[in-house]
Amino acid sequence: MPDKEIVYSDKFWTIPNVLTIIRIILVVPIVDQMRINTPEANFIAFILFIIAYLTDFLDGFLARAMKSMSKIGQIIDPMGDKILTITVSALLYFSHKTGIYFFLLILMRDLVISMGAIYALNSRKKLVQPLLSGKITTMVLGFVLAMYLLKDSLVPMLVDFHQTLCLIVKYGTYLASLMLIISGLHYSVDYYRGFLMQKSASK
Repeated sequence: MPDKEIVYSDKFWTIPNVLTIIRIILVVPIVDQMRINTPEANFIAFILFIIAYLTDFLDGFLARAMKSMSKIGQIIDPMGDKILTITVSALLYFSHKTGIYFFLLILMRDLVISMGAIYALNSRKKLVQPLLSGKITTMVLGFVLAMYLLKDSLVPMLVDFHQTLCLIVKYGTYLASLMLIISGLHYSVDYYRGFLMQKSASK
């Protein structure tokens, strides 16, 4: 795992960090609307979810553009992503809208990434950079979870494309599951090569 020369500040109150905090806070009303589980509530949850996911891409872009990358931001940003995706996928599973395998893939992949990041930070004092496969998986997963919410909203009732949405959700779930497996394996191999092998070699 090659190290990148990135300078991180110790500032907490930066615009990217505020966006990350907003994303975490948005999980609460999203959960609330999903528990109500009416077409209107699911549409509100869909809109809030889209806003939350947009903050994920916006905070990273602004952090690089404004050169305001912070140490705390590199920790809370991925944490916010995982809180959002795990919570939404868990509610979808417990409401019988998706299978347990999809939820478990999301959970296990995020656990792999989190444990690797914690190990790198504790033992090597390094912040793990996201891999390309991880970024693509995040995009695909966000789209699919949003489609789950949209499928049960009032939109298909107003515009007759419920069957199309069902197909998008079905095959999107297959694609997202494949990407979760690929990126999970990619992170596992990357952690092993970058940290565990280096640790063995240094002994």
